[in-house]
Amino acid sequence: MAIVDWTYYTEVYMGSEVSETDFPAIEARAEDVIGAMTRWQVTEDTIADLPAFTRTLVKKAICAQCDSFAVNGLESLSASSGVGFTVGKVSINGKGSGELTRKGAMADNVAPLALMYLEQTGLLNPAVPVVGCCV
Repeated sequence: MAIVDWTYYTEVYMGSEVSETDFPAIEARAEDVIGAMTRWQVTEDTIADLPAFTRTLVKKAICAQCDSFAVNGLESLSASSGVGFTVGKVSINGKGSGELTRKGAMADNVAPLALMYLEQTGLLNPAVPVVGCCV
């Protein structure tokens, strides 16, 4: 079961970029990207534990990511490694490894609108909780 279903995408989010046939595959990849961005704090099993407003923003982020994949293609996940390439006499310079590290490997794959929604949730906090820590 997916976090976002076709009905939510079309009737609540009002998405129109993804066809009903393509939706399951695109939603699954979008959910993976949003999951990775939130350090897997949100899954199908844990989303119900979030406050209602946060759940809504996460679902909207997944929908925005679906739209981005529909427009740019799912191939964008593997194609934007940022390292550059040369074909014949044409050379495309990519990002340096320092820039990839600063932004994160997935940064170029996240739709700006999806990131806008996620920024309001607090789920992008890079702090890692420590179990059993004393005060």
